Amino acid sequence: MTYRLSLIAAAVLAALSSPAFAAQATEAGEPAFANPLVRQRADPHVTLHSDGYYYFTATVPEYDRIELRRARTLGELGTAQAQTAWRKHASGPMSYHIWAPELHHINGKWYIYFTAGRADAHWEIRLYVLENSAANPLEGEWVERGQLKTGWESFALDATTFALGSKRYLAWTQRGTGEGYKGTNIYLAEMDTPLSIKGPATMLSRPEYAWEKVKYDVNEAPSALVRNGRVFLTYSASATDANYAMGLLTAPAGANLLDAASWRKSAEPVFRSANGQYGPGHNSFTTTPDGKADVLVYHARDYRDIQGDPLRDPNRHTRAQVLLWRADGTPDFGVPVADKGKVAAKPLFRDPVEDGAADPVVIWNPARGKWWMYYTNRRAKSAGLPNIAWVHGTRIGIAESDDAGATWTYAGLADIELPKEWGGADATHWAPEIVRGDDGTYHMYLTVVPGVFTDWKHPRHMVHLTSSDMRSWRKAEMIKLASESIIDACVARLPGGGWRMWYNNEADKKSIYYADSADLVHWTDRGRTVSDQAGEGPKVFQWKGSWWMITDVWRGLAVYRSDDAVKWVRQADNLLQGAGQGADDQVQGGHADVVVSDGRAYLFYFTHPGRRGTDAKLDGPEQRRSSIQVVELQEYAGVLRVERDQPTNILLKPVK
Repeated sequence: MTYRLSLIAAAVLAALSSPAFAAQATEAGEPAFANPLVRQRADPHVTLHSDGYYYFTATVPEYDRIELRRARTLGELGTAQAQTAWRKHASGPMSYHIWAPELHHINGKWYIYFTAGRADAHWEIRLYVLENSAANPLEGEWVERGQLKTGWESFALDATTFALGSKRYLAWTQRGTGEGYKGTNIYLAEMDTPLSIKGPATMLSRPEYAWEKVKYDVNEAPSALVRNGRVFLTYSASATDANYAMGLLTAPAGANLLDAASWRKSAEPVFRSANGQYGPGHNSFTTTPDGKADVLVYHARDYRDIQGDPLRDPNRHTRAQVLLWRADGTPDFGVPVADKGKVAAKPLFRDPVEDGAADPVVIWNPARGKWWMYYTNRRAKSAGLPNIAWVHGTRIGIAESDDAGATWTYAGLADIELPKEWGGADATHWAPEIVRGDDGTYHMYLTVVPGVFTDWKHPRHMVHLTSSDMRSWRKAEMIKLASESIIDACVARLPGGGWRMWYNNEADKKSIYYADSADLVHWTDRGRTVSDQAGEGPKVFQWKGSWWMITDVWRGLAVYRSDDAVKWVRQADNLLQGAGQGADDQVQGGHADVVVSDGRAYLFYFTHPGRRGTDAKLDGPEQRRSSIQVVELQEYAGVLRVERDQPTNILLKPVK
């Protein structure tokens, strides 16, 4: 057999095609990838070069440039520096719809095959080539080599190339020559140079099955894999929404590939939407670094419903999974693997200015396309602040995540405007809660202390503000609730309509009270709801068929459960009461937020890492500083648990 078998296929053949051994092999030693590998990058192409680097390129959402990046592992591609290799022209050819770049190393040079249209004729799509003679394609000069001519002029895209023996082939997508035909077909031709083909092209496939003709008649994005004495050519079909799926063409490696009769077409898609991955397709192939396992790289969205044109939705993300092989040597694509998310950083976040991040609340920012975390920013680094002055004079910090919650970067302060009688610019800002109203307006419920103080004997009010951009907060109004000493609002939508707020009434032994509203502005206080234990920072959420409340009781987090969000039953033990083992996590956890996303629940909390050991009772910057952490909640028989010392794979899905 002249073609390298994958690790799994080799194991299967060595066991004389034993089904039992095949199942064992597919479960053993498969690499797992923290999908998505690269966010908002469609039509991915990955090359594992002889220098040991993976080189990556893909369509960017702006459709205006070609990017390259490289990394030692597939998992590192998402954080690798993206370098612009080429930008679109201002007009004429190559000035619009820059799509589907592929990077290939041929005869000692690098080539990028890509698709481009015209600013004055968007759909005059053609194939073009760039060339670079540098050893590293991120260096050197990319030279335009013009249009790659296919033999006739029509809508053409998605070129790829592969070698078999002494011959090199070009496969691509193009609209046929038949009059009135609007669909796209897969074509193949032999290449005489990396810039040109020779001889006539052969049509290998056109849309003929129903699954290839959903909304549009499409066969596109061919990708070749030569294995086990055969040539496997995948392609994608139908509209670029959740209906997008992958088909497969197969030919014997020794056959005349330019004879359409040499190819067999699968009647059903080999890879389609499943496990929360919608519209998987436009793939490429690579291998693990040791070359022992084949890897399928593709794009998909993590939601089904799209508003507007799917081509304008940027959230086709690059993903990867191991390609399995059957005993007969044919590929088993299986189904898209559900995203588990990346392992969250530990600590998750430290404020770079004051180092006092606490009381987190996490919410999706649709304008930014990122998750935002608002937090109380205690003044841990500020010197000369007596007693508890360092927890006053605080502002609300903002951090953001563009990798579904795994890592966070500082994004500045919330622009909050308060009247002078409530402290104005000198007021203390604590524990924000933020929800989005039905009209798209954002509502903040902020604990405000009218100044900076060295004791706790001062009023604390609940203030309501609104924002359209989630940065600037205006129209401050004080909410009249049970007393003049209330903190830590939490707001949740009620199933029957309206909203409910829970808060800490410090005037009643720090009991948890609640209030109701029909419009998020006017509130009616309903009185006490939890009083068995003093606590603060209530967080209420629905999950696993129940209402849950988590409060900070200064010995970890108390947990309550309810069927009606009024009567609560407390769980026997607290969460995060003891010490963890991770960085900045070797103390109890406090004041948490919970985000429920795609059926999973994540607990965001803060710690004072320096408050342990012999120095626990000191009052210096190390004891004052705080860090944000995250852990996934687990529910067993009506009880919440966490495993804070295990890696937390987090995947916060965009909120529509």
